[in-house]
Amino acid sequence: MIPRISLSLWTTLTLIFLLGPLVIIVGGSFTEAPHVTFPPEGFTLKWYAQLMEREDFLESFIDSMVLAVAATAAATILGTIAALALARENFKGREAFRAFLMSPLILPTVVTGVALFQFIRLLEIPSNMLGLIIGHTLITLPYVIRTVGAALVGLDKSLAEAAEVLGAKPARILFQVVMPAIAPAILVSVIFAFIVSFDQVTISIFLTGPDVMTLPIRIYTYIEFAIDPMIAAVSTLLILFAYLLVVGLERAFGLDKVFGKKG
Repeated sequence: MIPRISLSLWTTLTLIFLLGPLVIIVGGSFTEAPHVTFPPEGFTLKWYAQLMEREDFLESFIDSMVLAVAATAAATILGTIAALALARENFKGREAFRAFLMSPLILPTVVTGVALFQFIRLLEIPSNMLGLIIGHTLITLPYVIRTVGAALVGLDKSLAEAAEVLGAKPARILFQVVMPAIAPAILVSVIFAFIVSFDQVTISIFLTGPDVMTLPIRIYTYIEFAIDPMIAAVSTLLILFAYLLVVGLERAFGLDKVFGKKG
């Protein structure tokens, strides 16, 4: 009984710790005070109306969307190929190659950002957006490799073997047997990569330029000079956006398959 009560208490405290800041931000976005307060002082939507009038925030949101979609697409393609190679091929130096691909998760993002900045300068890439796509692809790649790789490890090898016995070519086995089986894991990796890219600040600081400013960087520069409920309104809309994204993908593709739930 006591362990069960302790577990329930610990779970409750963990939920409060995780959800508490979100509740404060959402509540603070409706306050009538000129600063974020919780509980909110009154109720108003003027901060959302003020946000709608800021074209710079809208442009930054579009930049973040374009960047996140491009980086996610590149990371998903490259990461899935790498995961397949690591799971199916036993080549020399495989573990070293795996460690190299996972290194963005280990290295401090500041170090990665400085290195990418120097690398892109050496290549003389003229577009800030292209440089950001390269950087965001690099840091989201490990999420795809780990998620898809885990699905490949748990994949029943007898499925591919049965298809091979029946005369299926390797390409057909890959696209008609293996890929459909790991499709839910690929979808989860897409969500991870998109969210990590969309919310990335440290890497973007080093790679952004005058022609591109992502939404997290816009928020970061704004709060250097003022912290008002408009920022809480932006944050609330981003929370809602992330929630609707996950729910929409779950309804469309069935993420419950990844976690083994039955309908």
